Amino acid sequence: MMDLPDFFEGIIYDTASVSTMHAIAAAREKANLDIREKGMSGRDDLPLMRIYCSEHVHSSIDKCAITLGLGTRSLRKIECNERFEMIPEKLADAIEEDIDEGYLPICVIPTVGTTSTSSVDPVDAIADICEKYEIWLHVDTAYAGAAAIIPEFRDHFKGCERADSIVVNPHKWLFTPFDLSVLYCKDLGMMKQAFSLVPEYLKTSDEQTVKNGMDYGIQLGRRFRALKFWFVIRYFGREGMIERLREHCRLNRKTSR
Repeated sequence: MMDLPDFFEGIIYDTASVSTMHAIAAAREKANLDIREKGMSGRDDLPLMRIYCSEHVHSSIDKCAITLGLGTRSLRKIECNERFEMIPEKLADAIEEDIDEGYLPICVIPTVGTTSTSSVDPVDAIADICEKYEIWLHVDTAYAGAAAIIPEFRDHFKGCERADSIVVNPHKWLFTPFDLSVLYCKDLGMMKQAFSLVPEYLKTSDEQTVKNGMDYGIQLGRRFRALKFWFVIRYFGREGMIERLREHCRLNRKTSR
């Protein structure tokens, strides 16, 4: 429905905070610093890792940096324009400056639909920069991502198809009871590389053919969150959801005048 390329795979977590934390962990794994085995504490061979986002990014990104042991000093918040959108040129300058200082850029997080102002960062231009420096691109579109199902709104999501990971929460604007957050990932194998751990008591006979959720994150057991979203899709249908979101946007434009 979001018109994402077929190479994306999805996995369901509870909230966008947790989805993004796993995405950053995958970005850290991609940096090939052997953190899975050696960790980060007590090492003097690790550079300061950098995560870039706008001044208006959600505070959950700060919490992710804290939880993953990167610390808030790893976050570099990029200046925005008068529309509260991240300025790509400022991002490129910051990356260049950090590389010169010996820091390691590992992830850029643009937002499509910031919490405070509904601003949309220029993902396509940011994707150019990420590709140039080989940095993981994670797009936070937790609440606004639902609008990608509306064909005439797709321009707001230009460049998302180039991301390494995208988070969208059906529990925010697709009528689904809390909690259900979907993380789409271009290379879910990187997530598995970061988290998979299968002792004898967790082995199954179908592990070669089944994608086991425990391999892609911290938790082992999980609730059947997909079921409630399946019921929503069955009840409203694709066109039913699109029309309701269109009506919400019409009402908003009417009351905003």
